Amino acid sequence: MKVGILLSLSIGILNACTYVTRGHVFASSQSGNLLYLGLDLAAGEFSNVVKYLFPPIMFGIGIIIAEHFHDKPNYSQWRKYPFYIEILLIVAATFMPDSWNALANPIFGLACGLQTITFAKVRGIPVSTIVINGSYQNSLVHWTRFLHLNDENDAFKALLYLIIVLSYFGGIVLGALLCPALNHYVSLISAILLLGCSFIVLVPNTGKRTKQNDKKS
Repeated sequence: MKVGILLSLSIGILNACTYVTRGHVFASSQSGNLLYLGLDLAAGEFSNVVKYLFPPIMFGIGIIIAEHFHDKPNYSQWRKYPFYIEILLIVAATFMPDSWNALANPIFGLACGLQTITFAKVRGIPVSTIVINGSYQNSLVHWTRFLHLNDENDAFKALLYLIIVLSYFGGIVLGALLCPALNHYVSLISAILLLGCSFIVLVPNTGKRTKQNDKKS
């Protein structure tokens, strides 16, 4: 649950940062970027094609890269490499000046694409921490099932999805509030939260495996 909260909070902050300080471009919500692109094309405005097209393309590349690690057999710690790459990408893009937004925003998109695959489940439940549409829908679906069937598993899933939605939304509000003071450096907070998440998920697992190996030996 901590992981889900940190991941969704981080991406909410990152989206607020890129939208407010990086030219109204979303870091993870590629449907929003494609919406803006389609509206501009329909209006005959072609100057923003690169601005809104490249983040979704890089997002897709991030998915492909993460799947490359995911598909390796017998590799229980496959997540750590794409996850640390994601953090490094966010830090690198943060220090790019506003004049480099055309490069910074696709890098943020690449980072979010990595997270899509790296953390596709929370406690074994499929969850997207980079957009809230699916989690919002799933929360309502499982609440309805719980009311009809009184299954505690549905209640837990509904609560989990709701927490993901609220964390994401809270990140947006927090990021927007911090942007006037910190400008585009707000995205560093996103990287810090992700780094904290890595200590929860990756470091303890390494310790557990070490103990297990010690017992076997």
